[in-house]
Formats: sequence, structure tokens, C-alpha cells
Amino acid sequence: ITLDQLHRRMGHISPKVAQMMVKNGFATGVKLDGLGPQDIFCESCVYAKATRKPIAKERKGENRATSFGEEVHTDLW
Repeated sequence: ITLDQLHRRMGHISPKVAQMMVKNGFATGVKLDGLGPQDIFCESCVYAKATRKPIAKERKGENRATSFGEEVHTDLW
């Protein structure tokens, strides 16, 4: 099994921890192909760690409403 496969099968644990588990015998019956340090790329982990920019508390720009009801924002479902 590759380190990438073990990482995914164990619920996206840290690759370092996955290697340590196999090396120290905590994961029995598992042999890693190439036990050396490997960099893996997991798209799911990248998306899970992504964050969005916060919404500005004050709107800046020329298109600002000058009176109540001049501009309305809604969410459509």
C-alpha cells in the first residue's frame, strides 16, 4: 500500500503519523511501499483547509445608496 492510500483510508490523517503508525507497529498487517519521506498531495485536504476572505463590514465605492430603500439585496433560492 502506498502512503497516499493509507492516508486516505485512515480518514486523511497526517502522512507523518501514518508512517509512524506503520513503523512502530500500531497498524498491523500493513506494509508501506517505500517507507522513506514522501510528499503527497491530497486535494480533499487542500479544500478542507481552505478559508474565505471575511465580508467587509463597511462597503466602499461610488455605488453607495444615499436613501433608505434605494438599494436592496436578497438571496434567491
